[in-house]
Amino acid sequence: MSAAGVSIRFPAPVSPELTTTNPDSELALFLKCLAEEGRAVVSPQPLADDVDRALSVLRQMDTLARDEFVLDLPEFSAAAAVWAARLFYNLCQFTVCRDIGEEHIVAACRVPCPSSRGPETDWSVDLVLRHLPQLFQLARHLSNADPLVHQMRKIATTWPLSSVGIADLENLQLDSFIGHSGLRRLYADRIILDGDTCRLGHARVDEMLRGDFGLHRELAPTLAAKLFATT
Repeated sequence: MSAAGVSIRFPAPVSPELTTTNPDSELALFLKCLAEEGRAVVSPQPLADDVDRALSVLRQMDTLARDEFVLDLPEFSAAAAVWAARLFYNLCQFTVCRDIGEEHIVAACRVPCPSSRGPETDWSVDLVLRHLPQLFQLARHLSNADPLVHQMRKIATTWPLSSVGIADLENLQLDSFIGHSGLRRLYADRIILDGDTCRLGHARVDEMLRGDFGLHRELAPTLAAKLFATT
């Protein structure tokens, strides 16, 4: 592994090129590559604390996401977005830098989000953490017994909006975002796209999905079979 860093590939993004040029912050470069190329570039070295340019990239990611989803979405929370960006950088770093000890992994994953939970926080965290399911699959493929996989599961349970597609999570708490119509729509769309049946069982989510399927249950037969099992 070179000091220049390594990269992890994610599904190809649909976002246009960001306007930020020559980011001199490691975190800003990480975010720019993630948004433009679906590539997470990390270094074996600890992440620097300079976040000014990273915040600029995050604000652009927020704008592009609003244009993409065309939904009524919450306000942007800078503190929550930067926290999630740093957390996801660390998770990517731990995935490829296999010599990092469990104690360091646990400590980094336990740093709490500085913003109180609510639609603004959950949306802002999701700007980066929406890539967690793909990273989780990679980490689990490398070693299912890895302590990093356990920490990722805990994060996925804490942030359910961003973790659709990670199976067998229990006690998901949706109260921080499910009352917001735009985030509820985004969550339901992700469940349909991933066919994530473990997300069923919440009354407001199930009601929305039943309305989506209507008479066209063949569009997602596995989800529909569970949704309409008692109707």
